Amino acid sequence: MQMERLFSAAELNAQVTDGMVKISPHPGGALRILNYTKRAQYTPELWNHVTDQCRGLIVDGEDEIVARPFAKFWNLNDPRHPETLTENLPAYAPVLTRKVDGSLGIGYRLGGLWYVATRGSFVSEQAEWASAWLAANSPSIWPEGWTPLFEIVYPENQIVVRYGFSGLVLLALVHIETGEEAAYADLVEHGARNGIAVVEMFDRPLEQAAIEDVANEEGYVATWARAGTPPLRCKIKYGNYVRLHRLLTGTNAATVWEMLRDGLDVAALTTDVPDEFRVWIDAMVARFIEGFHKIEEAARGAMGAYSGGRDFKDVEQKKEFALWVQKVHKELAPILFAMSNGKSYDGIIWKMIRPRGDEPSYKCDDE
Repeated sequence: MQMERLFSAAELNAQVTDGMVKISPHPGGALRILNYTKRAQYTPELWNHVTDQCRGLIVDGEDEIVARPFAKFWNLNDPRHPETLTENLPAYAPVLTRKVDGSLGIGYRLGGLWYVATRGSFVSEQAEWASAWLAANSPSIWPEGWTPLFEIVYPENQIVVRYGFSGLVLLALVHIETGEEAAYADLVEHGARNGIAVVEMFDRPLEQAAIEDVANEEGYVATWARAGTPPLRCKIKYGNYVRLHRLLTGTNAATVWEMLRDGLDVAALTTDVPDEFRVWIDAMVARFIEGFHKIEEAARGAMGAYSGGRDFKDVEQKKEFALWVQKVHKELAPILFAMSNGKSYDGIIWKMIRPRGDEPSYKCDDE
């Protein structure tokens, strides 16, 4: 199937030019993977049907689609997307499956062998791990013309949910030509044939799923199958998961630094969180407190060594002091001048130990 069946070259080029879609080549040069960018996540007004499809779409040099992932899907009752509103959903019940907290893996074939890409890369850490796992654990007998989609789960790739296993979880088989998906019973059959666990299915009303909040789980995916065409799919995320995900992926050194600078209770970040996150926060706090005290002690020591009963209200002594500071302790000058004038210097020190803007968040969820 040619890519132009999904969107035209001109439409794709417009999205690439606008910074909404990125095209990354395979190291071997035979394939390309199309993925929406970080900018796309924060620029909904530029999002369109091209962005929807570019979520790990893999094509060859002739623009033939090699692997077709899920199209972008949204949270249940997202007001920006009318099709997700309860009153607009199909009248029949959806297939309700577990939302697994890992990275989407897109199965593709190259040179007679099966590999796994992630949403934006053939060679991300998660893609390489998944490809190695697949080669070692599965015969990879997948039906012609279908794309197997997996969740990649292993400890180093965990965001919020802690699982007791490492491996791939089969999420779906997507027909490349139509976008429709194999029935759950067929998914179970192909999972067993390939030695891969299949995503768990639940028999419960959508209304019940929408109000649940289970610890150490992400939530559900509701899928309404549509013959000969891609299904309608919605995410249902637990409130506690959303809170922890936002905290773990949105907290970096600058977050902790700002809270300490502003006198806020950093302990508020460590309520009902994974132990390793609490350890990371504690280490970050210790880093900044130690840095603050180190500079403060150096300034106090310098001031004590110099002052010796001098009166900083005397103009001449002020001049003498300023010359000494510039010559001997230039790096501490703003603090020493504040001390000599009886002013607070805390803000000066906090500014001096401000972390770089490129320090990453505790967890990264790019893939």
